[in-house]
Amino acid sequence: MADLTLRASVREPGDARNLRREGYVPLVVYGRDVPNLHLKVDRPALTAFMAAGGHRGLLDLKIDGDEISGGNERKVMVREIQREPLGHHVLHMDLYQVDMAEKITTEAWVRIHGDDVATEGEGILQMGLRTLSIQCLPGDIPEYIDVDVSQLGIGETVTVGDITPPEDVEFLNDPDEVIAGIVVATEEPEEEEEEELEEEDLLDLEEGEEPEDAAEEEDEEE
Repeated sequence: MADLTLRASVREPGDARNLRREGYVPLVVYGRDVPNLHLKVDRPALTAFMAAGGHRGLLDLKIDGDEISGGNERKVMVREIQREPLGHHVLHMDLYQVDMAEKITTEAWVRIHGDDVATEGEGILQMGLRTLSIQCLPGDIPEYIDVDVSQLGIGETVTVGDITPPEDVEFLNDPDEVIAGIVVATEEPEEEEEEELEEEDLLDLEEGEEPEDAAEEEDEEE
């Protein structure tokens, strides 16, 4: 897949809360034999970057401003994303700087093909794994692992051992793990009573009650 580019700028450590109020998201870059680097990125730019698939695969990081130790252009991967408990806005992101000559362990998304054929009639597709654990050089990370289920019948599955990894990529999952299967479609039980209970539980919340700030601990650590 083509590498996406994220532009950021240097920030002072420990000012994450104020940065978020100003419309920025704090980042930290780290890696083997790489000093931690504290950065910030404009929230709307990060939102667009994430929507384009920036949370997976290899990324180009470009750091605006004066030349910094280690260079202003780096190859990185997203290692951790902290989000708000409600709303799912990104609060903080950790980026790992990779060595292009050293193999890494990461996750690759599964992409299903042929489910329209396999689920004709009374069958439905049931996913077991949505990502696969892989090991490869950073430049060999696949955008997707394609899995064809068009030949599956009801009660049949495709496992990790049934598919061939892309060139220079190794699967780390157990070969017997099920990626997807076709099961008999059954009528789902009514859940009206359960939904009513959930609505009652929501009414028990005090008006204006907000979740604890998930970023407080991160602010203290910085």
